[in-house]
Amino acid sequence: SGAAYLLSLRSRPRPEVISALLALDGVGPKVADCVALFSLDQVDAIPVDTHVWRIACRDYDTSLSACRSLTPAVYERVGDLFRRRFGDHAGWAHQLLFAAELQQFRPFLPPSLVAEMEAARAEEKEAKARAKAEKAEKAARAKGSGGAPPPAAAGAAEEAEAAALAA
Repeated sequence: SGAAYLLSLRSRPRPEVISALLALDGVGPKVADCVALFSLDQVDAIPVDTHVWRIACRDYDTSLSACRSLTPAVYERVGDLFRRRFGDHAGWAHQLLFAAELQQFRPFLPPSLVAEMEAARAEEKEAKARAKAEKAEKAARAKGSGGAPPPAAAGAAEEAEAAALAA
């Protein structure tokens, strides 16, 4: 039966469990990691979403900020950061860190940590605003010059993402 099959996954290594779950229709990496962590005793599974990516960028590897999207390679890199940092039970450490990001848990956190998180969030917001303004300025210059930016400039973002992934 389906239930027996899923329960049999509990005794398998995490990569094998994730692979089996991903083979199911409609299951992506985050859902596979959630099921593995919360139902199949895979305590080193790390469900990665934008909140977890933000934690990883802020607290463990600022070079991840250069990545423009949560590609499969970035997803795995974020999970590996948590596993290296927190070891065999990284999935549960991830869950605590994720909960700390939620507004309803803020009253339970030390005020100094809340202030640090708010400062990081403000800095992230300012960086996004600067990047948006720079992009608009670049587009306006390109439009004013009657052409697209030179190919070297167009590939700079891709080169930055590749360099960040290699780090």
